[in-house]
Formats: sequence, structure tokens, C-alpha cells
Amino acid sequence: MSPPASDLLSVKTIPGAGRGIIANCEISKDTTVLNSEPPVAHVLFREYRKEVCAHCFLYDRGRTLRVKDHDTGKVFCSASCRQGWVDYTGEQGRSAWRDLYHLIHMKNKGGKGSSGISLTDHRPGIEEIDRRWEKAQRGADEYVRTRSDTSNALGDTGRKQAKGALASSIDPDILGYLLSGILHHDQQPDRWREAVMTLAMHDEPYSTTHDLEAHCNSFVQLCSIMPVSLLRSCTIEVCRALAAASSHNAFGIRSGGEDGEEYMGYGVYPSASYFNHSCHPNVAKQRVGNVWRFWVTEDVRQGDELCISYLGGDEKDLNVRQRRGHLQEVWGFVLHHPVFDLDASKAIADWQWSGPPVREAAMST
Repeated sequence: MSPPASDLLSVKTIPGAGRGIIANCEISKDTTVLNSEPPVAHVLFREYRKEVCAHCFLYDRGRTLRVKDHDTGKVFCSASCRQGWVDYTGEQGRSAWRDLYHLIHMKNKGGKGSSGISLTDHRPGIEEIDRRWEKAQRGADEYVRTRSDTSNALGDTGRKQAKGALASSIDPDILGYLLSGILHHDQQPDRWREAVMTLAMHDEPYSTTHDLEAHCNSFVQLCSIMPVSLLRSCTIEVCRALAAASSHNAFGIRSGGEDGEEYMGYGVYPSASYFNHSCHPNVAKQRVGNVWRFWVTEDVRQGDELCISYLGGDEKDLNVRQRRGHLQEVWGFVLHHPVFDLDASKAIADWQWSGPPVREAAMST
């Protein structure tokens, strides 16, 4: 569901702060106000690929999980989680993950290729972003034309084209994030429009030209291997929306809860993305498997805004000056304190939108 709506809460425009969640009535302390849906797109970072369950995101203190889908390289904490992932992903999705797994494996055997990193790297503006995506579209069109219109298998021609795409370096994390969102779009296009396209989007989400290049290359590489039936969802519009949405709406996937030391990945949870930030939040959150639970930490009056903290892990130890700089740099808003108290744990804060963030980061909120 997106935006969230219930007898307890609703989404309204907050002066100076975009949209936020307002209590429709008095809410007693410890009341659950929202249980999110699974993410519409997510990534578990490659360094955790053997240690985090692909379905419920369980992390067993660095131990390698023993249940594995050998065709896709995914690991699971149990056979039931593996079956749950298979059922949720579907055969077409599993085929796409298998082809991506083979692409990454082929790249690892063939070397890393050109990184494309420039010593003069900078944050690209909208015109540069548009030009680079137009170039990516032309490259993708070449790959798509070589593909069979009826076969979902990657034939000899497709494999040759995939090898050509590997002339550029690959980014398994970006590839995985984009593929998860593409599969969601293909499975639930109506919900995609309702849930994703109504979120706050960042038109310039790429932190550097290398970041932009990596997203464009990943799109072309996916077009070279994607099952033909999924090409309708493997589009520039979908991939650009995924990047734009993650900049302001990503929740970190951490070990042992939001304050866990291990930052293992991130996901976009649309219904949970309407909570604004406060350094004195009245809503707490906890990841339960691959979804989030939100509950009020104090009695709330009708008309009060429900806020969470966007800070996770050791970010909560920052003082006010550090928080102000961090939140402006990452999330794009200025933190305002009625009393400038360097003890951040005692400061009561509200925020005001001040334009897009200086750089992209999929932060743990």
C-alpha cells in the first residue's frame, strides 16, 4: 500500500516539509501504526551474498548459510525460506536471477575490465544524465534486436552480446537492485505506479559520473541477458525511477535491527517512506524479516505528526552539528533546533526541505 492509510493515520502535506504522516486520533503508547509490505526493490551487498538469507534477510553472525539455490547463487536460512523465495519470485524471475548469476560468474572469470573511474569525476546534472541514458538506450536497442522474440533462453548470439557488454565493468550490487525492481514492475505494474511513482523522487541521484555510468551499463547488461518476456519491464523509465526513488526512500538492511553494526544492503518500502525525520521521534521501527514494523513510543494526540529518526547505527552518536551536516548532505534538508544543544540526545528537532541532497546514498533510516 502506498501511501499508507488507516483509521490511525493519514498522509498530509506538512508546511515546509513535503508530505508526512498525521495521527487521525489519539494513539496509545506502544500501539503498532504500520506494518510495511516487502520492498519493491532491494539489494543485499555482494560481500554478504553467502551470509544473508535472500528471502527473510536473516544474518547469522557471519556464518555461511547452508541452504542454497545453485542456479542463482542465492542462499537461505532454511528450506522453507528458499521455497518462499521461489514462490514469490516465480519461474520467470528465477530465470532472470540465474542469467545474472552466470553473467557475474563469466565476468569474474574474464577479469574486471575497465573501471571507468576518472580523476575529474563530478556529480552529473540533469542534462548530462539525460544524454548518458539516451546513449544507453541506443546500446540496449542493439542487444534487444539480436534476441529471439519467442525464446526466453540466452542463445549463442545473446551470449556473444553479453560478452560484449562485459567490456565495461559490472557492478553486482546495482545489477541486483535494478533486477529486483524490474521483477516487481513486471509482476505488479499497477501497484508499481501506485507505490513507486508517487514517492519523492530525486532527479539527480547519481553521486558521480562513475555512478551514473555504472547504472547505465547495468541497464544495458541486463538487456543483454534478460528473459525476452521481461524486456517490457527492463526499460530506462523503470531503471531511472529506481535510482531516483532510492535516494530519498531507502531503508538500510542491518544485522540485528536498525542499530546493527553490519550494514548489509538497503530496500525501498513505499508505505514506510512518508515518515519524516525528527531527532526526538515519537515512532520506533524494527525490521521483522523482510518487512518493517512501526509503533508509537509515547501517547500521541490527534493531529500530531508521526516521525521516525533517519539515523541508524553509530550515526545516532553524532552531535547536533554533525547531524545537521550529515542530514543535509545525505537527505537534502536542513535540521532546525529551537535550542542549539550540542547534546543531540536531548535536542528536539524539526526539519525543512532545502532542495536535493549533495550526493546519493542509500542510507539506513
